[in-house]
Amino acid sequence: MRATDIPVDEHDAQDALGLCRLLLRAATPPNAIDVGSVRSDAGNVLAPPSRRLTLFERFDRWIARMRQRDRERYLAQANDVFELEARIRELERRPYY
Repeated sequence: MRATDIPVDEHDAQDALGLCRLLLRAATPPNAIDVGSVRSDAGNVLAPPSRRLTLFERFDRWIARMRQRDRERYLAQANDVFELEARIRELERRPYY
C-alpha cells in the first residue's frame, strides 16, 4: 500500500484520536466489514461473528484460570479479616507468591 492510497481528512489529522483513527483505517483491509454499521432488521447492532480460539489463546486462558484459582485458594486460607487484608496487600505488591 502506498501512502497516497490512504484518504486523509483535515479533521482526522488534527488531534491524536484522529491520527489513531487514520492509522486504524489504513491497517484494515479494504473488504473488511464495519461491525458498527451492520444492523439487524430490528435496528439492533449485530455482534461480530465468533471465531475459534487458537491453541495459544486457549492455553493462555487455562493458565489465567489456574492462577486465579491459586490466588483464591491462598486467600481462602486466611483465618480472619485482618489476615485476609494482609494477604490481599501482599498479592497487590507481589502478584506471584
